[in-house]
Amino acid sequence: MQLGLRQIVFMLVLLAMPLAAYYFVFMPRNRQIDEARREIQQKQEKLRQLETATRTVDDLGEQIDKLTETIRVFEEKLPAEREVEVILQQVWELAAKHRLTPRSIRTDKPCATSQYTELPIKLIIVGNFDGFYSFLLDLAQMRRITRTPKMKLVKLNGVEGQMQADMMLSIFYEAQTADRPGGGGESKS
Repeated sequence: MQLGLRQIVFMLVLLAMPLAAYYFVFMPRNRQIDEARREIQQKQEKLRQLETATRTVDDLGEQIDKLTETIRVFEEKLPAEREVEVILQQVWELAAKHRLTPRSIRTDKPCATSQYTELPIKLIIVGNFDGFYSFLLDLAQMRRITRTPKMKLVKLNGVEGQMQADMMLSIFYEAQTADRPGGGGESKS
């Protein structure tokens, strides 16, 4: 069997068709499939992240409820502005209970924030150290929020166990404003 020019061209065309199909059809389609797989992987990763975020949203709701309850408890501990004198009286009575002598009680300028006001009080107390220690313990157990940012203890000469305490006591209270019940203006309903 002899091959002529026609048969050789026909054979070459037959061999070129699969190569052309691979080059022009299958290669671009494979690129599209690879790109689609990458997009699917990216979207699956975003779905995993979304599922994780969704799980934490439920936890955040619970935490918000807990924090709201904590805020409510602290707000209960904030006395109204008119009750500050009562707290000062309680501090004075605590000092007397532990046989301490308050030499000086002086209030500084109140520091206001959006939710509360801090009233610094400078105290000078003289007495027995054991009584002063008990006074501090009782002060920490008070129902209202207080803190002691500064304290200086000085031993008094000549008497064993006697001391003088120069301390700063901060009392926190709820400032009375026009938009809060019990404030200077009308209360909201």
